[in-house]
Amino acid sequence: METTSATAPSQGHQSNSLRSARSKESDITVHELQSSLFTVDAAMADAIRTAAERITAHPNENPDDFGRQALAAAFSLPEEVRAAVLNFAEVGSEAGIMVVRGLYVDEDLTDTPLDNKSGLGAGTIFAKEMGMLAHLLGSMVAYEAEGNGHLIQDMVPNPKLAVTQQSQGSKVELEAHTEQCFSDFKPDYVILGALRGDENAKTYAFSGRKLVANMTPEEVAKLRQPLWATTIDESFQPYIPRPDDVRGPFPILTGPEDDPYILVDQDLMHGITAEAQRLLGKVVETYIEHRDAHVLQPGDLLMLDNLRAMHGRSMYAPRFDGKDRFIARGFVVRDRRKLWPQLLDDRRTLAAVHS
Repeated sequence: METTSATAPSQGHQSNSLRSARSKESDITVHELQSSLFTVDAAMADAIRTAAERITAHPNENPDDFGRQALAAAFSLPEEVRAAVLNFAEVGSEAGIMVVRGLYVDEDLTDTPLDNKSGLGAGTIFAKEMGMLAHLLGSMVAYEAEGNGHLIQDMVPNPKLAVTQQSQGSKVELEAHTEQCFSDFKPDYVILGALRGDENAKTYAFSGRKLVANMTPEEVAKLRQPLWATTIDESFQPYIPRPDDVRGPFPILTGPEDDPYILVDQDLMHGITAEAQRLLGKVVETYIEHRDAHVLQPGDLLMLDNLRAMHGRSMYAPRFDGKDRFIARGFVVRDRRKLWPQLLDDRRTLAAVHS
């Protein structure tokens, strides 16, 4: 993982906290922030693949069966991997992300498609590995209005959407945002699995912890006031009753002072006062100056804490030759029961009307 921030997250998986946790067979509690990079060795990668091959359901055809099987298979993951991911779910990381590096990627991987309609990434062994690790964080869910309603979506450069603020864009920077900032039902985690990478495509992350460290106490106090409103993402508008709604106002920061939650969208959000708009501009400037940048390589699974960090992506230049960047994306919520009234009959997909 490449990190271009001035303060690089710690790397590796032999942290003192994890060693301490493993010393007590009945206690996997860890009290330190999780390292942002966890590299699996060959034996771990083989064990993860073996566990994944127990999953028979297709994530986009039978999403609930896939989720249940992935959760069951997760109990067979190597203990050290489970402990690290569970610790990330509990206390987070300095950067707001955790990358598991070194997962098996299918040798017979199909060419990178030109759009996200087919959901080809969902049919891979790698997608099953993603599913197991994701279900240590919570429950995978799909959004009817997002990514064709797929539980695991293809995130690929689309020549027709190259200059848009969408996941399939490439020729413009994907601006800083909280995933589905406008929705009461936004995911708690976004997971990005790299089937193919691009050395020029940087995934950016910036945590609430780092934002607070770079703002004055007065600015932090102001960021906790409900002074920002948001419009609705263009891709969701066709599915909802009032697509032109302005939602809010919301605070940008909530939650514990030492572990703040962050809500930002550079494209959709605006301050309801001139001072609030100026402060939003400073938040974006601070993100650009101090963000962590990570180049995903094949076999990387990036887990973003959508409450604790905003994210974005650099521009890059796809060749559209079948070997371009190919990311499998999924969403996770900590407690799926809270979504029951909004889910379709498959019990995994949030109905578009509730976006």
